[in-house]
Amino acid sequence: MWIIAHRGGSELFPENSLNAFRSVERLGVDLVECDVHVSKDGHLMVIHDRSLLRTTGVDRNVEELTRDELSQLDVGDGQGVPALSDVMEAIQLPVTVELKSRDTLQALLTFLTEHRKWVPRLVPISFYHPLLRTLVDYYPNMEAGALLAGFPVEPGRVTKAAGCRFLSLHYDGVTQEYVELCHRQGIKLTVWTPNEEIEIRAMIGAGVDGIASDRPDRVLALRPWFDG
Repeated sequence: MWIIAHRGGSELFPENSLNAFRSVERLGVDLVECDVHVSKDGHLMVIHDRSLLRTTGVDRNVEELTRDELSQLDVGDGQGVPALSDVMEAIQLPVTVELKSRDTLQALLTFLTEHRKWVPRLVPISFYHPLLRTLVDYYPNMEAGALLAGFPVEPGRVTKAAGCRFLSLHYDGVTQEYVELCHRQGIKLTVWTPNEEIEIRAMIGAGVDGIASDRPDRVLALRPWFDG
C-alpha cells in the first residue's frame, strides 16, 4: 500500500513547501502529493489554491506573478512558493501532481519534454479527466489517477476512459465492498485525507491501495499492521 504525504504532510509542515517534502521523505513515505498552478511566465508552481491569500497573505492569484516573484513570498518558515522543478530536484521520491486547472496541461507537457528523466517519477492526478487522457496518450507507461467526488458504479469504465490505472476518492464512505469492486474491475483505489488513526485504520481494513494523508506519520506508525 502506498503511503502518500498529502501536500507534503500539511498538518506537520507548511503545506506544499520544500521543507515539507524533504521532511516526509526522511520520515519514509512512498510518495509525496502536491498541487500545481501556472505562473505568469509559464512555470508550474506548487501551491493548492489559485489565490495566494490563504498560504502567503498576499491577495493575488498565482498567474499574476512570475516564478521569481512567487519564490519571494512566504508559505511558512520563510519559504517561497516552489516550482515543480524545485520539488523534483529536492527529493528522490515519486511525486503525485494534481493538475488544478486545464491550463496546466500544456505547461506539464513542456515540462516533461524538458525534463524527460523525471517522467517515471511523476504521477499525475486530476478531476479534469481529458487532461489525463492526453498525458497518457503521450506517455503510455505513465501511472495516472482519476480524481472523483463520488463513487461510480463502473469504476473501471471511468478509469479506462481517462487512460488511468487508479482511482482516487475522498476516504469518507469508502468500504471494503467498494474496494473489492474496483479490484474486480482491474483498477487500484487510493483515498485522500484520512488523518485520524481511526480513519486510517478503517481504510487499511478496507484494503485500499494507497492513503494520502496530512498526517503520514500516523499511517507510517501503522505500517507493521498492514504489512503483516
